[in-house]
Amino acid sequence: MVLPGAIALLLTGCPPSTTSASVERNGLDDSPRNASAQPTDSTAETSLPKTDPSQMSGTPNAAKSTTSEQDAVRQAVISDPAIVEFLQRRAARLSSDTDPLSLIEVGTIAIADNYAIARYSTREGDLLDYYNVLLVKQNGFWVVADFLGMSTEITKARLVYWGVPEGIITQLVDMLRAQDPEIYLNDAYDHGDAPMPCTTQIEDSNPPTNVRQLAPASGVLGRVIGQLPNGTPVRVAQSYNGWLKIRQPLVGWVSMDLTRVSCGDSLAEVQQNLNALQAKEEQLYAEAADTLVRYLYRGAEGAFAEAAIARFNEFAMYHFYALEAAFDPHNEEVRRQILQRVIAAGMHPEARESFERAWRNRDPDAAPSPTLQTWRSLN
Repeated sequence: MVLPGAIALLLTGCPPSTTSASVERNGLDDSPRNASAQPTDSTAETSLPKTDPSQMSGTPNAAKSTTSEQDAVRQAVISDPAIVEFLQRRAARLSSDTDPLSLIEVGTIAIADNYAIARYSTREGDLLDYYNVLLVKQNGFWVVADFLGMSTEITKARLVYWGVPEGIITQLVDMLRAQDPEIYLNDAYDHGDAPMPCTTQIEDSNPPTNVRQLAPASGVLGRVIGQLPNGTPVRVAQSYNGWLKIRQPLVGWVSMDLTRVSCGDSLAEVQQNLNALQAKEEQLYAEAADTLVRYLYRGAEGAFAEAAIARFNEFAMYHFYALEAAFDPHNEEVRRQILQRVIAAGMHPEARESFERAWRNRDPDAAPSPTLQTWRSLN
């Protein structure tokens, strides 16, 4: 995929992650006992200062954070693989060569304690868009956590989801308002922190598992910011190209191939938990669908797999948008393996029709979603 020049220049050294899900065991050994096991991401982490967390204040004076701290936040934003890919996908959809998409800058940054909100802007012709993102400082390194809203909106529910204390939320928003009085806090209720009935745990043949600041870019692993022993339950916030962004017990990225999803130890328990996944509120359908996808990839076997495939068919029939949203961030290997598994088991005709309908209704002027591309290649 070729980017417009402005993005290519501003994101030089930050190419999209094309690493397979098995990168940690395929050419890049992630064992902490290997002397070369912890390569840094040359595009982001080598330039991040090793700041002392004690330098950060939980008071409004945190607005006067050091230049190096703000530079670290700025570098984390422009190096984040999800943000880079978002810009690439938008650029790929543009039909006009005269109005290329460009990343203008990471502008206003507010820092309080181990949390930061950064605002970055993109330009498409004369149209300027602003995006707000939350970052969490984990073991001295800033990790992009979540999207908080566009323009002047800050979504409080996403801050709460990541465990930002109420007092810190107030400080961060006040700092932003001091620079842009139109900033407002959207405090609408969100169901996004409800626990999933299936659990994700670390399962590594060579423990402990490294937690990294960034998902890989061009096969280069990000800096190790922590480690987790086998059996550790993790809360998954995002799936991306064979990697999982986790928010508990650490904030960072782990290889999906070093985790396993469990929905129970008996068929009755698995059925009950899969039913609970299906019954999640609408706001959680994408997260529930992602859990189901990962269970089919790393967890479901035998009769358990049959139950999971049946639930997959129901998601495809009744919540296809959520299934597509869950599938898209995964790499081709994961999408292909799961779809082949479902097709081989005898895909429900209505589920198949959902995929075909989505293909027929796609925007003819835009590239189909990764999910639909994989589907078409198999059919």
